[in-house]
Amino acid sequence: MVSIRDANDTWYQLKVQGLEDMGMLARIIDPDEWLIALRENGCRVTDVQEMLVRILAHAESPLSAEQAWEAARQIRPETGRATVYRTVEKLEGLKLLRRIHGYQGCSHFMPTLPETMMLFICLVCGRVDYLDSQPLDELIHQSEQTSGHHITDSRLQLFGTCVICQQTRS
Repeated sequence: MVSIRDANDTWYQLKVQGLEDMGMLARIIDPDEWLIALRENGCRVTDVQEMLVRILAHAESPLSAEQAWEAARQIRPETGRATVYRTVEKLEGLKLLRRIHGYQGCSHFMPTLPETMMLFICLVCGRVDYLDSQPLDELIHQSEQTSGHHITDSRLQLFGTCVICQQTRS
């Protein structure tokens, strides 16, 4: 399920194929900031793009552009697939969406958080958690000290089985 709220404060619960019963990702993402970023970068934001931004910003698990399109069509059946793919490409280019590598290929996306975080993805249910980044921060600092390089970005993705799926299997 993906929960989104439109500009009129109407909430939609969207069922996205393959994302049933996903865990809640605890994070704060403001889709209005994404819309501002799009406009500031010369994009004319349509109602459809605004809806897509809200779907992608509130996704609880990695979404493919195809899944975002399916969710958008639940609200606006006439939504074009190409519009979704172009919007995803723009959001990724603005570093608002982060491509998830190694999760059902490399065609899924999650909102990018402003700080460096380690990303855990459950390979059983698709649940995503951002983990404490302190060990990663220390490693980056140590790497800068020993190499002399200035590191400006990192993406650490961890894959495995979440606590809930481990308990379900027991």
